Amino acid sequence: MQLMAHRGASGLAPENTLAAFRLALDYQPDWFELDVHATADGEIVVMHDATVDRTTNGTGAIAGLTLAEIRGLDAGSWKGAEFAGEPVPLLAEVVELAGDRVRLNVEIKGGPDLPATAARVVDILRAGGVLGRSEVSSFDLSAVKAVQALTDEPALALITSRPEDLETVIEHGLGWLNLHYAGVSADLVARAHAAGVGICAWTINDLTRWDEFKTLGVDIFCTDLAHQARPPPSR
Repeated sequence: MQLMAHRGASGLAPENTLAAFRLALDYQPDWFELDVHATADGEIVVMHDATVDRTTNGTGAIAGLTLAEIRGLDAGSWKGAEFAGEPVPLLAEVVELAGDRVRLNVEIKGGPDLPATAARVVDILRAGGVLGRSEVSSFDLSAVKAVQALTDEPALALITSRPEDLETVIEHGLGWLNLHYAGVSADLVARAHAAGVGICAWTINDLTRWDEFKTLGVDIFCTDLAHQARPPPSR
């Protein structure tokens, strides 16, 4: 079972920042999970929320702010004084940091023009030489389908909390179901694997359950606590 660091080492550093991803590398995860949005001027930045309010000292929707405006914000102080001045990263910066050391699960969040965002994400991953080693995921099937229409290189995943969405994944020829851990069962994993679909269980912060999910056959264990999960508690 592979380890995915959710928003980087988000248990230790401000989520979705280069500080979090650099720190996560120390714990040798197999994957980084990160969230992306398009700015008002079409640049792809890494942040979970649709607004900058929660994780920076600014306010406003990412889609309504330019890259220059977003890059001027402090995305670290909310987590701790030692992270003061940490900027909102570009997707391209995380790609460069990851290189061939760790795979990327890039979650496309909402926005006014998902096809354009999907195309930019594909371009950035390709330019960084990691497209074939990455996964592109979303709660929005249309975002995943937009990537699928452009290339078959990255793995594609639907994110959901509904186990029955496995049928949607199979119907649309996607390779992954990224499912909230509460919906994972041995039967679901078996049906997914029989259809050639991998299962990523998110976001599990009770690390005593590592062996449980491994026994169920889960392929990827996504957690905020990558720094505690490797080595797993049972090793």
